[in-house]
Amino acid sequence: MKCLSRSIVVGGMTLLIGLTVTWVWAADPSNSNPTLPTVPSCKSLYKKKPVPEKTLQALVRSHERWLEYRGNPNGKRLELCQADLSRAAFAGTNLERAELEGAILRHANLSQIILTQASLSGADLTKAILKDGNLSGADLRRARLTGANLTRAVGDEAALFDAVLIGAKLNESAFERAQFEGADLSSADLTDGNFAEAYFYGAILKGAVLMNADLTSADLRRTVLSNANLHRANLQGALLDRAQLEQAKLTEADLESAYLDEANLRRANLKAAILRGADLRYAGLQGAVLQEADLEGANLEEATLVKADLNSAKLGMAILYHATLDEANLLDATLARAVLIGAKGWHTNFMNGDLSEIYAPKSSFRQGQFNRANLDSANFVGADLREADFSHSNLTQANLQDTNLQGATFVSVNLSGARLDSADLRRATFKGATLSSVVGLTQAQLNGACVDDQTKLPPGLNRPAPCSVLKKEGR
Repeated sequence: MKCLSRSIVVGGMTLLIGLTVTWVWAADPSNSNPTLPTVPSCKSLYKKKPVPEKTLQALVRSHERWLEYRGNPNGKRLELCQADLSRAAFAGTNLERAELEGAILRHANLSQIILTQASLSGADLTKAILKDGNLSGADLRRARLTGANLTRAVGDEAALFDAVLIGAKLNESAFERAQFEGADLSSADLTDGNFAEAYFYGAILKGAVLMNADLTSADLRRTVLSNANLHRANLQGALLDRAQLEQAKLTEADLESAYLDEANLRRANLKAAILRGADLRYAGLQGAVLQEADLEGANLEEATLVKADLNSAKLGMAILYHATLDEANLLDATLARAVLIGAKGWHTNFMNGDLSEIYAPKSSFRQGQFNRANLDSANFVGADLREADFSHSNLTQANLQDTNLQGATFVSVNLSGARLDSADLRRATFKGATLSSVVGLTQAQLNGACVDDQTKLPPGLNRPAPCSVLKKEGR
């Protein structure tokens, strides 16, 4: 019994050693056979030659018999690699699993064709008609489909790596989970197409039309979508990290929970777009149009929004940590409970906005316009708000401790319950403002500010002398 156990152990160790050696040999590139070709060589009789029509018909019939029963002695897979099939008529033909690598099918009529699992890598399908065709699982790597018509074609899980589809028509087509990595789809028409979970990494879609296209969970990282039309496209959960979307049209597009980390959206039109919970960290949104856009809960950490138009945008609970908002327009925008820690903006327009409970300590909004805004319970601790205009706004319960408010305007502002501990109020104007219940305001602070007879002061503080010209100029 002991001998038997010892034999089993020795045998097992020998097997493990053998497997390890085999694995190491296979993993070492130097052990691979350099004579093995990476791509099968073409042995077709019609390589770079036209195929006579009768011969082609016979080959197609033989292929159909092969598909019905592969053991049929009169059946054979169609193998026409690199053959010249220009203007061939294959409409309605079943060429499933056909071997057509490098075939020339320019201007060919392939409407309603079945090319499922067919091999067409490197094929030339320039201006070919593939309307209503089935290319599911087809190998179209490096294929040329410039100007091809793929209207209503189905290509689920097809491989189109590095394929050229410039100006191709893919409207109403379905290419779910298809592989378009590195493909060139410049000026292509993908209107109403279904590209859910498709892989477009590094693809070129410059000037492409993707209106109403379904790109749910599609991988569009590092793609070039400059000037592309994505009106009402569905991009929920799509990956667009570092995508180039400069001047792209994304009006009413659905980008909920999409990833746009470091994406270039300069001058892009995102009017009424849905960006709830989207990741826009470090995104470039200079001059972008975001009117009426829904950015609720979106992450805009360190995003650049210089001169961006966010009129009536929804930014409730959005994260704008260290974001740049110089001359951005947030008129009538909603930023309730938004996080603006360290955010900065010169001459930013927040007029009529809802900024209740915003968290903006250490932020900088010099010459910001907060007129008629709701800033109830806003936190601006340690912020730089010099020369900002808060006229007719609501600052009840706001926290302005250590805030620089030099030259700021608070005409007819309600500051009930606001904290002004150590705030710099030199040359700040509080004409007609309600200061009766502010916390932390000292006589020294008040003496450096400008008030009038309508200013309501806290008990125990005296109304300073009227502001002089010298006082206003800080002399």
